[in-house]
Amino acid sequence: MENTLGIGVVRQFAVRQFTVRRTGLLLAGFAIGLATIGCESSNKPILPSDVQKSEKGSGDAGPAVVHPEYANWNRFPVGTQVTRFRVVSNETGDVKVTTVLTLSEKSDQHVDVVSQVNVIRTGEQLQENPPETTRFPASFALPKGLTEEYFQLPSMKAKKTGEESMDVHGKTVKAELFEWTESNETGPMTVKLWRSDQVPGRIVRQEMLIEASQTKTIEELKSVTW
Repeated sequence: MENTLGIGVVRQFAVRQFTVRRTGLLLAGFAIGLATIGCESSNKPILPSDVQKSEKGSGDAGPAVVHPEYANWNRFPVGTQVTRFRVVSNETGDVKVTTVLTLSEKSDQHVDVVSQVNVIRTGEQLQENPPETTRFPASFALPKGLTEEYFQLPSMKAKKTGEESMDVHGKTVKAELFEWTESNETGPMTVKLWRSDQVPGRIVRQEMLIEASQTKTIEELKSVTW
């Protein structure tokens, strides 16, 4: 099944929330990555509700701007692959998630990225999910009232707090550090994200903590093919 994405959930075109319920406790882990919005969805970005209301019924289209995910993946050759490893943990156990992203196709109009996710919960067998292909268009029409910069941040609340040089499997990359606090059904969650355009998929590392349950999430790059 192929998903055609615009910019996806607020500012980061794509934010997928991964949740696991085990022994009555919610283990929540945000993966700032690909958010599926359906096989027949258009390339129109998903916007905050207040913006959606103002846009409803308006046929005005802004200038075309480059899709950030297209810009990132298009700089790498077909076959480029990155593996992310995420651990969500608290006192009840761990959830370990391995995500393999592969650039399967690219053109002047779009790039296709295949994702394959495996999950291991404490005391359970490996769960292998079927691969999914996500298509990122080369550009999208900027919604009325919003700037291109709006879609460059990983979250509406994110603040860039610094830059770091990081070693990524034999290559030194320059990463931007973003920090912010999200709110979900279990309470506030602090987020730190290291992101670099020099890395396929841009995510270098992320750390999250839900204070109420002391649920910690750490995601890092397990491997990268350059």
